[in-house]
Amino acid sequence: MAFNAEKFISSHVRHGMKVGLASVLAYVGAEWIGLPYGYWAVITTVIVMQMHVADSIQMCLYRFTGTAIGAGMGILMILVFPPTHFYTLIAVFVGTGICAYLTRYDARYRMAAITMAIVFLSSLHAEHRIEYSLFRVAEIGVGVLCAFVVSVVVWPNRTASVLLDRLSAQYDQVADNVLLLMDNFLHRQRKTDPDLFFDLAREVQANRELYNKVYATERRVFRDDMDLLALQVNTLNSVVERLQSTPSLLNEVEGDGFDIIMNPELTQLASDMADALRAIGRGVHYDPHPLAKAVDGVEKRFIELREQGVIERFEVRRYFQVMSFINTAQHLGEFLLVVLYKPQMP
Repeated sequence: MAFNAEKFISSHVRHGMKVGLASVLAYVGAEWIGLPYGYWAVITTVIVMQMHVADSIQMCLYRFTGTAIGAGMGILMILVFPPTHFYTLIAVFVGTGICAYLTRYDARYRMAAITMAIVFLSSLHAEHRIEYSLFRVAEIGVGVLCAFVVSVVVWPNRTASVLLDRLSAQYDQVADNVLLLMDNFLHRQRKTDPDLFFDLAREVQANRELYNKVYATERRVFRDDMDLLALQVNTLNSVVERLQSTPSLLNEVEGDGFDIIMNPELTQLASDMADALRAIGRGVHYDPHPLAKAVDGVEKRFIELREQGVIERFEVRRYFQVMSFINTAQHLGEFLLVVLYKPQMP
């Protein structure tokens, strides 16, 4: 059996090894190219390397573009102001001030201010200031490149993988909650934890931020099915929104509850919805026909009972509570059917 290093080495140990490897590559690369100060490449690598690939790519872009802008500003200050003490102070004030002001438009200008200061001040006593400055930019570029390559190639800790694991677990939790809610409803409208979806709703909102990271960075490097991922994120958000009110529908029932005649149909519907939710969460194929049959079975059974006058036993308030719960379950089943028939699903 092949040895799986990721299984036996913790993520933080892998991250430390990746940072060390990227730092060595940056220093060797700077020496090989002939850059005089390879430590700038190493410092840059340490700064931009992050635990997750998406964060590393974002930091690489941030560092590289900020460096290019700051280097341009620094070279402009070198050309405009002579290297005297008085004009050096003016150049630092003007250059860093302009870059800092521009952060209102893009955060990259903060890195530009740092680079401008490095380029301008470290070259004060150099014979060829512009050439010296360009070397600093090249060293930073080598560090960014090494960090990017190691982050993407060596044990890539994907944000997409983190999001997929979260989605799978969250869909499982929603499926379990659907079964729990239906079981409580069918057992004479048993009381349910009013905060059943509180923590989950907050976690689901955080999925959007992770998805945006994947969309903005990782999709440019890896082949991810972004359409399916977007469908999974949006569907989960909609499902949780639809279910958040159901505990209240159960808890508002006063006195003894009722035995529900539609028990078999609703039990089957809940079971099929739970299976569909787990399949959507894992992004795997699921045959929608059982769920469609269950949704249709609830509709037909309800019509039969209404024609028989069975639902007249409910008082008005209890009628709305019971019917609201059944309608919520039925509409959720219909919504999941729409999702399952979307072309993004396998």
